Amino acid sequence: MSTARCVAGVVGLVVLLVGLLSGCNLFVQYYEDVDELCKKIVADWKAQAEVVDASYVYVHGIDSGQQIDLDVIVRAESFTAEVWERLEDIANRDYWLSTAYDREDRMSFQYVVYSSDNPPAKGEVGLSKSIGHGDIGVSPKAGLEKYGPRPTTK
Repeated sequence: MSTARCVAGVVGLVVLLVGLLSGCNLFVQYYEDVDELCKKIVADWKAQAEVVDASYVYVHGIDSGQQIDLDVIVRAESFTAEVWERLEDIANRDYWLSTAYDREDRMSFQYVVYSSDNPPAKGEVGLSKSIGHGDIGVSPKAGLEKYGPRPTTK
């Protein structure tokens, strides 16, 4: 092995180690503002009288991209189309007013609504028991008209 290749290899290894030790890891792709957005949506949902429970799972990484799954369990006797629309509106508003809206990464925000009469088992994933599901997102024009101007600072 030539001296130049050996030096290049050592420099490359040092750069990799410094990057890993400094927390600069391209394989994680964790965004604190996305996590904070999920916490806000869940808290705002839980504040609704019709909601029994709400939770989220934030999956991130180079192999999985940015996947956000939100679940909400609504009291069976309280579930109406208006409640569903209000929960979706809360999530869209929180997303619009979040710095996560500005992320260039392609993020998928999905929610699933369950009835308290037939909630999912702990750790269960899927739509088989759901009473509703959809995507969270709002266009810039609709967001501005409905929720007002977005925050200017990150």
